[in-house]
Amino acid sequence: MNTDTICKFCDENQSRYVCPKCGAPYCSLICYKSPIHLECSEQFYKECIQEELDVQDSDDVSKKEMMDILKRVYGENEDSESDSDDEEFLDINERLNGIDLNDAEKVWSSLTDSEKAEFEHLVKSGDISKILPQFTPWWCLPIEKQIVTEVDENINDSEFPHLITNIPKFSLLSKKAPSDCIKWNLVNMITSYVFLIRYYNGKHKSYLTEFINGLYNLSKNLSFNQNFESYDLAVKSVELCIQEHEMFKGFQDGFNLINNDLETIFSNGLDSNCNHNIKIALSDIHNLLTMYKNDQKNASLKKTEQGEFNKKFPDAKATYSIFVDVKKVRLLLKKIEYFLAWVDESKL
Repeated sequence: MNTDTICKFCDENQSRYVCPKCGAPYCSLICYKSPIHLECSEQFYKECIQEELDVQDSDDVSKKEMMDILKRVYGENEDSESDSDDEEFLDINERLNGIDLNDAEKVWSSLTDSEKAEFEHLVKSGDISKILPQFTPWWCLPIEKQIVTEVDENINDSEFPHLITNIPKFSLLSKKAPSDCIKWNLVNMITSYVFLIRYYNGKHKSYLTEFINGLYNLSKNLSFNQNFESYDLAVKSVELCIQEHEMFKGFQDGFNLINNDLETIFSNGLDSNCNHNIKIALSDIHNLLTMYKNDQKNASLKKTEQGEFNKKFPDAKATYSIFVDVKKVRLLLKKIEYFLAWVDESKL
């Protein structure tokens, strides 16, 4: 038997997993939790919880989402040896009552060992996506709902972005006719936008800094003013950029879903609605950039204190080669307005 595939902790069974922290091969959750591996596994559990908390808001809706996720995590454990864990989980609502879900230390201390271990096991096995709340992006809503919600003041902001209506005439922004590449450059930018909406599972506003910097760096038109000669080249450019970033590893295989999303936005069977969808996407990007600009202006006024947990287990932040500062945001807003004016007067 090949010793390279033997579990490091029991030295008997063939390994099925590899610890993401130390690289040790192991065969089961029991071995992963063995005393000789406790320090490493505890660190990974905490990082998993911290990353999940980063995308959760502190309001009642987000708290319910977190609780639902934890319930699904625990429910997936079919190998429980006793009913004691079930009894412990029954009071999870009470345990999390009044706790700030953005406080990793407090949430971490409220979870049982079984909950922490099962959560990590699902992450490592790739089954974590099965317990995440199902997210439906706005472009997948029925066309009738999209058109109606344009004038519906009660629209849920989480479902549908605000449409910018005071779009200036293109002739007021530029005296020159746009390049023939403008529509493919637009595709390049919206591809980056669609991918990141999917990547953050609709929680991109909670990751606004990472989202905006990702949008900028994944779109070569935004970051380097690169022009594209076709739809395929514009989309492929984003796909190649995604492959260059380690943080997107594991999501690259889902790019077929992104292609379907783009088809829905750019060609959904109603010619008049095609431009409507593009204007919504551009409006959303404009609104997110404005939020980011305001956050950056206020960032210098805030002093963030790090507790023991955050010092020991720092957040995993997205890193890109170019950081979007306030000056770049102003230029990006002008560019989005340019695209909006052109789309508003064009038939794609």
